[in-house]
Amino acid sequence: MGQFFADFIATAPDALRALYQFGDPAGLGRGWVGAAIMFLWLGPLGVLPLYVAKLTYGKHEWVSATMGIMGASSLLWWLHGVIPHGWIQFTESNRGLLEGTVIPASAGIDVSEDYGIDIASNLSCVITVGRGGGLMWGGRGVPVWGAVRMQRSYPKTLAAGETKPEAGGYK
Repeated sequence: MGQFFADFIATAPDALRALYQFGDPAGLGRGWVGAAIMFLWLGPLGVLPLYVAKLTYGKHEWVSATMGIMGASSLLWWLHGVIPHGWIQFTESNRGLLEGTVIPASAGIDVSEDYGIDIASNLSCVITVGRGGGLMWGGRGVPVWGAVRMQRSYPKTLAAGETKPEAGGYK
């Protein structure tokens, strides 16, 4: 286990360099292009419309609704598609660098010198796809959490002049 952590620390600069280069599909040494694309997508297409929706809430409902759905759709697109796909593409394209050093290659229990129990011989694939699946489940949980939180902000009392309907049942 100690060897794994030593290899992890030794490989971390190479893994970060590979992540930087992953953002540059043309291979021109401009890894900042991926960060710029992410910033330009998340800013004007995600955060800015949500901010406009918050500013116009209660004043111009159609603007608020349109901007809210545009910002939420953009962020959900990233949460459900871009981030999990990017994770799988990065780990698959750098399998030789990451497997066994940053991501464990296999898992098992050594019972004796010549006998062991193999738990997962392809643990790096399991972790790669499992993390993508976890991101997808997180992408499902975040909108539900946001909807519940938004629902709590609505007033719970009746409007002025509104009467509470009678409970159902036979009379």
